[in-house]
Amino acid sequence: MDTETLRKEVARIRWHHQIDLGHCIVTPGYDNSRRKLDRLHFPASFAGKSVLDVGAWDGFFSFEAERRGAKRVLATDSFSWGGGGWGTQDGFQLARRALGSKVEDRFIDVLDLAPEKVGVFEVVLFLGVLYHMRHPLLALERVASVTRELLIVETAV
Repeated sequence: MDTETLRKEVARIRWHHQIDLGHCIVTPGYDNSRRKLDRLHFPASFAGKSVLDVGAWDGFFSFEAERRGAKRVLATDSFSWGGGGWGTQDGFQLARRALGSKVEDRFIDVLDLAPEKVGVFEVVLFLGVLYHMRHPLLALERVASVTRELLIVETAV
């Protein structure tokens, strides 16, 4: 996709994340996710790891895990991608194409996560989702059930 077409596509989407798509194009999301990486103690390398990003929305953290060497990344969402909020999956899809990414996606609710449905991942990202949950402890149990090594949880208090 040429730069001008990419700019037009970016402009038609309401973004949550700020994602650098290259060609001097950064999506205009209100969440400066790059700034959160240090605070989250985001690993410098995901080399050889499988990563699950729960509540991925536009996919900033999914694409960052891939950029840091993850062998497999699965981005999941249901609320944002299903139109429950003001977002859609359009941003994720465009960013994946623009970045030439191999990040997989799956429409699944947090409470439906289970090893037999999505597998088990070395690293699970559960960022900005917990405080939305009606049953937060159940959500944590479901997320923990698909985590092998490291679960990174970020929420508002």
